[in-house]
Amino acid sequence: MRRTSVVAAAAIVIAGCAGQPALRQPTGLPYDSVSTERVAPGVVHRRLVATQGPFTIHVVEVDLRRRDLAVAAVHALDSLRGRERTSAMVGRRANGGMPVFAAVNADFFDLKTGENENNQVVNGEVLKAVPLTDSPFDSLHTIHSQFAMTCDGHPQIERFAFSGAVLTPPPAVAVLPLDAVNFRPRGDATVLYTAAYGATPNDSAARATVEIPFRVVARNGDTLSLQATAPAQTGGGLAIAPDHAVLSGSGAAAEVIRRLAGSVASGAPLRVVLAFSPRRGRLCALVGGWPRLVVDGRSIADSVDRLEGTFPRFSVTRHPRTAVGFSRDSTTLYLITVDGRSESSSGMSLAELAALMQSLGVAQGLNLDGGGSTTLVLRGRIVNHPSDSTGERTVGNALIITRKKAISP
Repeated sequence: MRRTSVVAAAAIVIAGCAGQPALRQPTGLPYDSVSTERVAPGVVHRRLVATQGPFTIHVVEVDLRRRDLAVAAVHALDSLRGRERTSAMVGRRANGGMPVFAAVNADFFDLKTGENENNQVVNGEVLKAVPLTDSPFDSLHTIHSQFAMTCDGHPQIERFAFSGAVLTPPPAVAVLPLDAVNFRPRGDATVLYTAAYGATPNDSAARATVEIPFRVVARNGDTLSLQATAPAQTGGGLAIAPDHAVLSGSGAAAEVIRRLAGSVASGAPLRVVLAFSPRRGRLCALVGGWPRLVVDGRSIADSVDRLEGTFPRFSVTRHPRTAVGFSRDSTTLYLITVDGRSESSSGMSLAELAALMQSLGVAQGLNLDGGGSTTLVLRGRIVNHPSDSTGERTVGNALIITRKKAISP
């Protein structure tokens, strides 16, 4: 049965800290306790408990107008693959001299490898770019909604699709499609593999590839300039050193790469554009989620099975949840966790989570990975109650609130 107890519009206002947004609560859902703490200037944490449900909710509000705060993505072990606790990712940064005020787990991931399902950008570097979300559960085989921060500090939630391109050397400049980064799609494809991937996939005779190794000679925003370091090779399995990359073509794309090899053999630079559509400027952080729940202040939770291929066992059943969203004027970011699978907190359906976000003032909201992954860390301390019997789960990546760090142009 779909639960709709918190779908009503917000009506009652509970005063917040001075200078912080007021916290509104949904009609029909009185909170039995509300506690508020300032984590850092511009970062406020609220804990909300309602016996009706029951629900234990944590909300972190971040003032994006502050020039000293940054919203960043972090991958487990600082690698394309691997799993790590959210608190451990925070600890590594703190040990490196970077204070982390708040962090939540982010995208869905492969339980075996820790590789995230969606596009991923960390510190302005594209770690993974896919034509379709790499999910075994999506019934529609589509691209999922994702959360991004532009390099000029604006939050975005869109169904970002990779729209890369290869620009051949002059004088006869041609634009060739680039299908993915550090991910091999099914069928014919042109892929850029970077050092984050380690080595290109070994191939079989049934699906031969042609690959050109390059050195990265320049980075200008989302454009890389590459210089070939060796002739084209076949079969895959090329190791990739730091500041190097491999352009790989499989199937019909292999012949395109073979022809391209002739034009770059003389050392002429090749340009590769790593862009996403819709264009929202350069992205310094990008993580996936599933699905989007709030658009322009309106809940679309009742349509997500149809829009993004979720299914009732995931969308209607109450589970622990993690979510991210931002206000209508894009000045306040919200990190939200709802504990679940316990007597003290039942978790929420997606409709209930969307209604909660609306009541908090979220105009654009996205569900992130939940269940046993749901974790909120404040200044290195886990403040929610992860539902796994073994405690905090190792996950693929996280969103963190930290000090602003300059990103190269």
